[in-house]
Amino acid sequence: MADFTVRELLEATQGTLYAPSLSPDFVITDATIDTRTLTPGELYVPIRGEVFDGHRFIPQAIEKGAPLVLSEIETDAPHIRVQSCVLAYQNIARMHRNRFSIPVVCITGSVGKTTTKDMVKTVVSQRFVTHATVGNLNNQTGLPTTVLALKPEHEVSIMELGTNHFGEIDRIARVAQPTICLFTNIGEAHIEFFGSREGIFRGKTEMLKHARPNAKIVVNGDDDLLCTIPGAIRYGLKESCDVRATEIVSDGLEHTTFTAEFFGRSMPVELFVSGDYMVRNALSAIAIGALLGMTDEEIQRGLSSFHPTAGRADILHTERFTIIDGTYNANPTSMEAALRLLADAKTRRVCIFSDMLELGPNAAAYHQRIGVLAESLGIERMLCVGQLAKNAAIGQNALWFPDKATLHEALPDLLKDGDTILVKASQGMKLKETLAFLLTL
Repeated sequence: MADFTVRELLEATQGTLYAPSLSPDFVITDATIDTRTLTPGELYVPIRGEVFDGHRFIPQAIEKGAPLVLSEIETDAPHIRVQSCVLAYQNIARMHRNRFSIPVVCITGSVGKTTTKDMVKTVVSQRFVTHATVGNLNNQTGLPTTVLALKPEHEVSIMELGTNHFGEIDRIARVAQPTICLFTNIGEAHIEFFGSREGIFRGKTEMLKHARPNAKIVVNGDDDLLCTIPGAIRYGLKESCDVRATEIVSDGLEHTTFTAEFFGRSMPVELFVSGDYMVRNALSAIAIGALLGMTDEEIQRGLSSFHPTAGRADILHTERFTIIDGTYNANPTSMEAALRLLADAKTRRVCIFSDMLELGPNAAAYHQRIGVLAESLGIERMLCVGQLAKNAAIGQNALWFPDKATLHEALPDLLKDGDTILVKASQGMKLKETLAFLLTL
């Protein structure tokens, strides 16, 4: 809970107060953008979205006990008039951030932000009272919401920063003010808006200008763009990395061991996940743990207790199938990693694949590349659904379906007991419905 006086809110927002009954020293107990969760005493911040305008809910906010709201328009409610509620919300969160001198780890990249955040949190929390982004509240309003959840007892904060346009990381990193900047990779997610990987690199590294003095930079050293950042600590599989993995052994889909070499230390690691990308995620968590002064035992304990969250390559077992749930999202980089994970399965392998969105004019070619990779990996069944995914239906093992209904009708005859099935697409394709269907077979 973040307390503010009216005076502090006016200073942060540079707005004009229209609430004669409230003194400058009146205390507001928190700030929220959601009237559904608002409790008496909180400031309500109405956000204009694509579907609705939060200003419509100002009466409900007052009725639920908000003593004050922000507003971009005239209203009879006690309010602070501002030009932009989003910017004002960010400035309030920035004011709250400035109350803390704890380490703040900010994570961004094209792929794996949330999984990396969760793994870093699992490690860091072995020693420290840890604050972290809930889910993927990593955008222009989600990041301020995350910051406002900081409490005096927190010793370390781990925040995820997301973007799909230039300038977005710049705005939210100004709020977060990282003391450690962690970059996962530069892939092709949202390339429609950035134009190129180099554009994505520029967008992601906007974070650096808002890092606090003497901040550390930790990057994926296997990434050809990130490894060019001067003075960065590199993690990865290459010999040139400061934190690297050797002797990697993957036992199917749910167990990996390796030796971590870092900062003159050598440490055996056991993970109950698989895939090179998970090894890199673990290496980033090792780097953060080491920078925070954690022991080998603490880091090992955190890594061995990590399990991915739903939709992010978590493994589900039914009486008939092993299912890799990748339904949260997909882009070319994450899709290729997921296919390589599927290829490690010891049973017949099936990929259910639908459209990857926000890829711009080269979208068809990106989908075709996925089909070529699946064929080269020997995936026994490639089941593609959607107009873009049609381009991935390559070779004798591939079938295309125009919609999920047609796919679901065919699935019982296409699957066999013991199959390992990857289900992955952009979130907008709603393959969670296909995942739910599989669980009934």
